[in-house]
Amino acid sequence: MLSFVLVLGIALYDAFTTPPVYISSATVKIDTRTLSTAGDGAAVRAVAQSVDYYDRIFRTGIFRNELLDSLSADEASIIAQNQNLSLENLVAFNLSLDADAVQSFFRITASASDPDLAYRLADVSSHLFQKRLIDIESESMVESDVYLDEQITILRNKLETKEIEIQNFSREQHIIPGNPGSAGNTGFMAFQTKLDEIEVQRQLTAIKLRIYRQRQDEILRRQYTYNNVDLLLDQIDQEIRSIGAKADSLGSLQATLLNSLDQTHPDVIEINKQIRDIQLKENEVYARIYQTSSPQKQNLLPTLKAKIDAAEDAMFELTTEAEYYDIKIQEFTADGNTAYFNNELHLRRLMRSQELYETNYNVLIQLKEESQLTKATQSGGVKMIDPANRPNTPVPSTASRKILFGAILGMSLGLGAVFLLEYMDTSLKSSDEISRFLQIPLLGEIPKIDVGKPTRKWLGFLPGTIISKEEAYSSRIIAHFDPKDPIVESYRNIRTSLLFTFTSGDPLQAFVISSPNPSEGKSLTTSNLATVFAQSGKKTLIIDTDLRRPVIHKIFGLPKSPGITDVLVGQTDWNEAIHQTDIDNLFVLPAGTSPPNPGEMIGSPRMTEILDILKENMDYVILDTPPVVAAIDAAVLGAKTQGIILVLNMEETKRDSAKFSIEQIQRAGSKVLGGLLNNVDVNRRYGYYYNQYYYRYKYYGNYDTTESENPTTPPI
Repeated sequence: MLSFVLVLGIALYDAFTTPPVYISSATVKIDTRTLSTAGDGAAVRAVAQSVDYYDRIFRTGIFRNELLDSLSADEASIIAQNQNLSLENLVAFNLSLDADAVQSFFRITASASDPDLAYRLADVSSHLFQKRLIDIESESMVESDVYLDEQITILRNKLETKEIEIQNFSREQHIIPGNPGSAGNTGFMAFQTKLDEIEVQRQLTAIKLRIYRQRQDEILRRQYTYNNVDLLLDQIDQEIRSIGAKADSLGSLQATLLNSLDQTHPDVIEINKQIRDIQLKENEVYARIYQTSSPQKQNLLPTLKAKIDAAEDAMFELTTEAEYYDIKIQEFTADGNTAYFNNELHLRRLMRSQELYETNYNVLIQLKEESQLTKATQSGGVKMIDPANRPNTPVPSTASRKILFGAILGMSLGLGAVFLLEYMDTSLKSSDEISRFLQIPLLGEIPKIDVGKPTRKWLGFLPGTIISKEEAYSSRIIAHFDPKDPIVESYRNIRTSLLFTFTSGDPLQAFVISSPNPSEGKSLTTSNLATVFAQSGKKTLIIDTDLRRPVIHKIFGLPKSPGITDVLVGQTDWNEAIHQTDIDNLFVLPAGTSPPNPGEMIGSPRMTEILDILKENMDYVILDTPPVVAAIDAAVLGAKTQGIILVLNMEETKRDSAKFSIEQIQRAGSKVLGGLLNNVDVNRRYGYYYNQYYYRYKYYGNYDTTESENPTTPPI
């Protein structure tokens, strides 16, 4: 119950003290810009980043500091409106960047307890985010411009050099640049051009074939599988196409140069270096795709094998075509026109190199112009689609959900605590557990009822009228002071159960009353049970054998000495140590002088002799002993009598402790007559019906003012 109230209270407090939340958002579009290096538009650079990239920019210290500087003028009002929340925390926890459902669209969201503050956060952050992307793009543009200027200068010089070389060669060989010559010459140049194109295709196919085989070897080594093969291969093809235009241009230029120059020429070395760079770039692309692809179910090997087979077939066809055109060229040169053809061929190669340099030069100029245009627009690829607006209404309150959740959580915690305590509590809680766990007979239950009388208050260990210690002990003998009480009826039922236990064989004469632990009511039970035995007209003797902490003499207001210890050592005769109480037929043999060795005295043969004498002179002998767990005295005396009755305190006596006591008694050769469940809360167990029984019992009991002094049969 406490946990339920506590958690529900926290939920109520949070629900009714949490300020309203206003949300304002702005939507921006981040364009993906594509640049090309060839007339066919083949992509070589795509400015496209992931959501994490933009979110990282959104969370950087530079962006946060710029935002704080922009809001610093309003810091006083922000702090006043958001108590216990600094401006830094407000920006860190109340701003977010999320990808929209539409591709390339992003939403910047701000939340605050004030609508103006939410709007200002969203508006300022969206414009600052756009500015930050422009700054990053500008920094990249500076580096790009430097590179473009360098490449433009290099190509311009090469182009000018190539033009001068063409003019000089044409003048020396008396050849007009661009003159196709005769029909035969035209066929020869067509074959040579086709052969150059095939050579470029062979180089590209060889690159693809080598990469496919590398992928195959890596997969065989690592045994990786992938879920979506088509998607992965599309990525590889897209990456290849993205650099394909550059590779085509470099391959064509390489073929042209090799027809007129050897491998040591600076232009050929430069072209070879650029081709190697392209190949390394391709390898990096494949490695990146390979590393970021997650292994799944479908195997990539069959598809790669098909790609390898197709590339090998293409390589074979290209090689065959190259051999064909090479034969045709040899036929032309065999007719005696070798010198002319060589000059024409060299001129064509020079012109193609010029065209290649001119094409690349124009591309670089175009890129330079695009860079200048981007700088002029200063958009950074970010467009404001939906600016931030001031929210008019707060976000719907979650107070009802919080209260409901708090109630459910409180009940769950409460029930969990109850079940946990119930699981951890191993005390005896009902009379059924005596039979189920301890496997001993249940002789009865002794209730605990408080009806306001001082004697009851002392019996129930509750605050009551202040009386002396002697009166307090004496008032606990409820069987004497209030014989019509239902509690006394419980003791009579116990007496009846004991008497019927010994109806066959030896009659009941002497037994021990003990408990597993101290303060479980054994002495009080001994006194009241002995009283009801005495009220039946039988001479009943209580022997206080708890020599360590005797209490029987206090209950009956008697001196402690002489007692049983004095009788055992021979200082007093047994009949002189026995005291007559105020209750007819009830006698008490106190503990006597405290001995240094109570255990040895209890287990001595002299104790057995005294018990035999007392049994001959008394109808019933009841021994009050120390707790079983604390000392062996109870088990020893149980073996000298007819058995032991264990007093078990409800919700106090642990099952393990009671079971250990029974085992200890049985090991000593004694018998457990049964168990008494003491201090039973009948109001909780039986409620209204027990109280009705109590008052009716008292009403009808008033007609019977005396009890038979000499019953011939045990009362039922």
